[in-house]
Amino acid sequence: MINRAGDKSTLVQRVRRLVRQRSARRDEGVYIVEGPKLVREALEAGRSVEVVLVPESATDDQFVDELDQKGISWFEVSEQIFSSLSSTRTPQPALAVLDEHLVSLADLTATGGLLLVLAEVADPGNAGTLIRSAESFGAAGVVFAGGVDPFNPKVVRASAGSSFRLPIVCLPDPLETVQALTENGYACWAAVPEEGIAPEEVPTDQPVAVVVGNEPRGLAAEVQAACGGQLQIPTSGQAESLNVAVAGSVALYALSRR
Repeated sequence: MINRAGDKSTLVQRVRRLVRQRSARRDEGVYIVEGPKLVREALEAGRSVEVVLVPESATDDQFVDELDQKGISWFEVSEQIFSSLSSTRTPQPALAVLDEHLVSLADLTATGGLLLVLAEVADPGNAGTLIRSAESFGAAGVVFAGGVDPFNPKVVRASAGSSFRLPIVCLPDPLETVQALTENGYACWAAVPEEGIAPEEVPTDQPVAVVVGNEPRGLAAEVQAACGGQLQIPTSGQAESLNVAVAGSVALYALSRR
């Protein structure tokens, strides 16, 4: 028997709030994942899936059989309802509600591994790309210090599954984050467009956190001052500066190769 959910149902109204409102996701400690591929990756990473909404056209798919086999609750909704819930122009046939999986800064710094700090990074696509790069280049985790919600559907989508596997910390203030990392034995390096050293020149005598800033403004002066040093990506040509996702990714790659 297929369970159906209408537009006025409590479930659909709840999912609509979760898709649209960061505060609703925070209050419940959940987030939204779109598409069968990402839902599968979340399950493979051991994440807890509460419920899945599936459009009428997809209820005969293998994905639904997989949900049944895993004992995961799912509901069919009309195509119109599903399109209204999705955050994309071409919706993937699944919307899942997952429990958040944040870790503490103390637990993350205990690893002693390379960290990436996003200081008020605002663009979801850039944030998701940086999570993906952090996993690819062996970082121990990512710290969101202000800025975009790490569980924004666009961030999750841009991370291509990395946000399910990589530890994530969410803190409100970049300056306090840098200070806390320093107190925990980390050398914080501010990524800047000029007047910094190359990533491969960063000393290896203590664990490193790379701090990248807001897209149009960069890092606040007090955050830069709190960092122990500055690093930049050497470039040629006349481009003004690298996109934050590109700069952060290149820095992580270079640091991972030391």
